[in-house]
Amino acid sequence: MAEIDPAQAFLQSLREESIATPTPTTEEPAVQKPKIVGGFIDDDEEDDDEEYDPGANFQETGAGAQINVDRGTTSTPQQSVPQSPASAVPSRSPKTVQTQEPITSASVVPSGNVPVPSATSSTNGDGVPVENAVTVQSASVLPSQTPADPAVEVTSSSQSRLPLDRIGLLEDRVKEDPRGDVEAWLSLISEHKKRNKVEEVRSVYDRFFAVFPQAAEQWVAYASMELDQNEFFRVEQIFGKSLLATPSVQLWSTYLNYVRRRNVLTSDSSGNARQTVNQTYDFVLQTVGIDKDSGPLWQDYIQFLRSGPGTIGGSNWQDQQKMDSLRKAYQRAICIPTQAVNALWKEYDAFEMGLNKMTGRKFLQEKSPSYMTARSSNTALQNLTRDLNRSTLPILPPHLGFEGDVEYLRQVDLWKQWIAWEKEDPLVLKDEDEAAFKARILYVYKQAVITLRFWPEMWCDAADYCFTNYLETEGNEFLTNGAAANPESCLLAFKRADRIESTTVNEEGEEALVKRGKAVREPYDKVLDALYELINKIKEREVRSIARINDAASQHAATTTQNVDGDDDENGDEVIDPQALAKAQIEGLQKGNEAQTKILSRTISFIWISLMRAMRRIQGKGKVGEPIGGSRQIFTDARGKGRLTSDVYVASALIEYHCYKDPAATKIFERGMKLFKDDEQFALEYLKHLIAINDTINARAVFETTVNKLAQKPENVQRAKPLYAYFHDFEARYGELSQIAKLEQRMRDLYPEDPALSLFSSRFTGQGFDPTALRPIISPATQARPKVALSSSIEQPQSVVNSPRPSVSLPYQSTLSPKRPLEDSDNESIPPRKVARGQSPLKGAAGRRLNQKNQTSLRSEIQQNGVTPAPAMLPPPPLPQGLLMLLSVIPRANTYNAARFDPERMVNLLRNVDMSKAQLNRAQTAATPQASAAPYQYPPAGNPYGR
Repeated sequence: MAEIDPAQAFLQSLREESIATPTPTTEEPAVQKPKIVGGFIDDDEEDDDEEYDPGANFQETGAGAQINVDRGTTSTPQQSVPQSPASAVPSRSPKTVQTQEPITSASVVPSGNVPVPSATSSTNGDGVPVENAVTVQSASVLPSQTPADPAVEVTSSSQSRLPLDRIGLLEDRVKEDPRGDVEAWLSLISEHKKRNKVEEVRSVYDRFFAVFPQAAEQWVAYASMELDQNEFFRVEQIFGKSLLATPSVQLWSTYLNYVRRRNVLTSDSSGNARQTVNQTYDFVLQTVGIDKDSGPLWQDYIQFLRSGPGTIGGSNWQDQQKMDSLRKAYQRAICIPTQAVNALWKEYDAFEMGLNKMTGRKFLQEKSPSYMTARSSNTALQNLTRDLNRSTLPILPPHLGFEGDVEYLRQVDLWKQWIAWEKEDPLVLKDEDEAAFKARILYVYKQAVITLRFWPEMWCDAADYCFTNYLETEGNEFLTNGAAANPESCLLAFKRADRIESTTVNEEGEEALVKRGKAVREPYDKVLDALYELINKIKEREVRSIARINDAASQHAATTTQNVDGDDDENGDEVIDPQALAKAQIEGLQKGNEAQTKILSRTISFIWISLMRAMRRIQGKGKVGEPIGGSRQIFTDARGKGRLTSDVYVASALIEYHCYKDPAATKIFERGMKLFKDDEQFALEYLKHLIAINDTINARAVFETTVNKLAQKPENVQRAKPLYAYFHDFEARYGELSQIAKLEQRMRDLYPEDPALSLFSSRFTGQGFDPTALRPIISPATQARPKVALSSSIEQPQSVVNSPRPSVSLPYQSTLSPKRPLEDSDNESIPPRKVARGQSPLKGAAGRRLNQKNQTSLRSEIQQNGVTPAPAMLPPPPLPQGLLMLLSVIPRANTYNAARFDPERMVNLLRNVDMSKAQLNRAQTAATPQASAAPYQYPPAGNPYGR
């Protein structure tokens, strides 16, 4: 059997991608569904293209990825359930899923008798631990099977829920919006608790923690509920699932209290219980001891050590051991910026000085710099995080322009400020203890992603920091958990795929290429599945909303009909048609959903383009249907999934041309022109490709076909402008003058608002330079004469009373003095060396020469004109600089609206003031002997000011 050429096979797949459009039946003569190809309407009736149905079930079979369209049922692409806690969301149908990876006690606590047993148990047929599995009824995060008729589902669901069925209504809200409606989750849990339905509460908690795995407050509430039921085994399972993933002081304190409760110290004769509690304290402080709110933990730990056997200051080994443990705990605690650092330092000072003053001063002197640094850092940290919200129950970020967006961005900025503050190394740890320095920054990042769980940029920043500081494991965990928390985030998917591609080696052999390709494709497939599912949700939500609007309109119409029949219609008020109002609401709803769908479709297209480029780097162009599919297999899969824009066809064609010089590039463009006939951007890229391969004949044909079709509708004329501009530039460079003139005439007819001169000058422009706009300087004396600076008045003209007030710049006050000129007062970097003052007469020979010059010029002017020059011709004396500054700061006179004083009367009042009385009073005060002065009266104890 002859071997098939890969290029021919790829071209054959392009030709065979379409299927015949079904003919409408006679039962539906009025509704004829338009032919849709690749997710877009195809107006070419002669070409049989593939039909795309938004509710179709896409199943790829073989290399061509054929589409099986079933109008009776609707389904969505199935997505594999990730095993990370953040994405283990149950499906809509009853199904057993693993909510958390079991964590053994050895991985949670150090060695010792800490009662957190292993959570592993027997598994079912799917390999899922039975004790960690839960059976749930609904979820809407992962792809799921949808009914055949969504409208029927909405009607039946709305009729089955009674207004008093609070639990059912809350379940519907949780099912509709699991990540956004946090209030519904908490209300549902509270409702079950009120009714003492413990099993239902556990089921809801399991579903809740699949969406919010780091909600520490809810983990604590869950553990407290189980403790009230004395379900210690379930409590230990809760701690096994939550502790390592949630570095929260509140949660770890709850765990510590549970360990102390289970290990009674009063009846501990062997000492094993105290040893277990001590190990637990060490483990807790090692995990969350650097938190700024961990001060009470350190104080409790020190009190626990003080209550142990032995006497402080004793001489036996037990006393010395207790003393060493206390000293070590104090020295660790006073180096951490917490609110209890001052109290801990005082306790440590009393502890050391109580043992031995000489050695105590030595230890205190050694730790004093660390304490002072921690105390100042604590003050700065408290000021920095005063407005910070450290809630472990995250919320979805509000869209820009909607309620809460400013507050959310403010929280993001505060977290970034805290991280930047830690990176500045205020505790001076980078040189002495680099591991502790990195641990503090990593801890703040972990705290930030708990609160900002749905902010992908924070996950990426944390991963970048880890990779920069050679923390590969932590960086990969940030990317994996962030992608699980934000499955629709292209940023995290691209970052994770790029990391996998850059860290894996392309080994020799077909199996290595296939394995690497699967690893790189996994993040792309997950984000594509999430976005396709999001589009399906928008469609389902639209159907439900339309059904609700129609129901409300029907009920309103029935009520209006009864009212009209019962009234005499004497008022003659206009009755609003409920059907017309419902139609307007539905149109607005459909337009909004259409805009969202378009944005998501373009996002999906760019993800396919990125995946296509990545697979080309790994596997080349490949063969369609083979294990090494390469970029061509990705292009085929993308056309099978649908929801594509023309960008995918452009990217695939340019890859074929630039990387392989393959004629398939032109075939892809030709195929795209049949699908995207009205897309001017695709036509522009096609023109560029044809001109690049020197196919000017087809380029002119494509240009004429596209612009003529766009010009048929007046609203599309402006869309053809980029095509005209590009082709005009091409004709101006390489075409004939007659063709250029005809094209310019067409452009003037279509766009009369554009200046004709600019169209002509555009022929000669290039690289941002227009030679027709050049105005050379022929006569410097005439054309390059400097402007004379005119002194502006202080008061602005009345025509600009309401205009914005410009910044006042003090003009340079010229004088006739030959002394050093006054420095520019606007230059703040160079303070003035001398205060500006008025013109003063010069002394000596310079003054006589200047006076003689002025008199000579004045006599010559009188002789010529015969009159004495008016005083207005002389320049006014300059004002002092301080007065000019005051006049520039105070508002203008027309802005003063308060009471006005009479200047003449005010001057007379000041002139008639008798100052002799004031001088007399001053003399009498000076003559009063000091001994007669009253003694100083201290203020009362309750008032510091004596009032």
